[in-house]
Amino acid sequence: MRLSLLSILPLAFLFSSCGNGSEQVTLEINLVNNGIPFEVGETLYKGDTAIKFELIHFYLSEIALGAEVKESVVFVNAQDSASMHYTLPLSKKVDQFSFGMGVDSLNNMQDPTSFDSNHPLSSANAMYWSWATMYRFFKIDGRVNATGSIGVDDQLLAWHTGKNALYRTKETNINIKPGAHLVLTFDIAGLYSGVSLATETMTHSMVDDYAIAVKLSDNLPAAFSLSVQ
Repeated sequence: MRLSLLSILPLAFLFSSCGNGSEQVTLEINLVNNGIPFEVGETLYKGDTAIKFELIHFYLSEIALGAEVKESVVFVNAQDSASMHYTLPLSKKVDQFSFGMGVDSLNNMQDPTSFDSNHPLSSANAMYWSWATMYRFFKIDGRVNATGSIGVDDQLLAWHTGKNALYRTKETNINIKPGAHLVLTFDIAGLYSGVSLATETMTHSMVDDYAIAVKLSDNLPAAFSLSVQ
């Protein structure tokens, strides 16, 4: 049986359009300090104070394009490029991007030992507080030194936020079309804006240091920004 050229062309177009990325978007998570890219382990400065972040782990939840959640939860390790790149399905244009910073209340009740090791909520990521039976949302460790040099008499830094009351969300009204590349930028300088590097370097979201965790959590929405490329 012979098919006419006119009957073949629509089929060829249909198959060629499949798998070309037209029904998805890519999401890249970038880390900057005051707008300048940096890597974990690099020495930064706030005034005369030197800062060295040695670990930056965090969760993003309920990542949505328009009204539809595309990723329930992702675990970001700033030293693992694979954990900072995602592909999200999208079949039509939307005008909003939204997400949560931390683990939403339903997932925060989960048992980390019930997940495979490659799951974001797995105990393999060492983000679960057994004493609180819930997850850390942000786990940021490092050192600071008021002399401007890291290495001698450093002050330890540990910002570990969690608990449902510290979950924050953000919505960005922006046109997103299938095939777009999204860049979600986390400016860590925005996280510690207004935070004393002399007296507010330690929090585990417990009673005596909870105010620091609140301050950091309240800074998060402004610290994240989205662009479409």
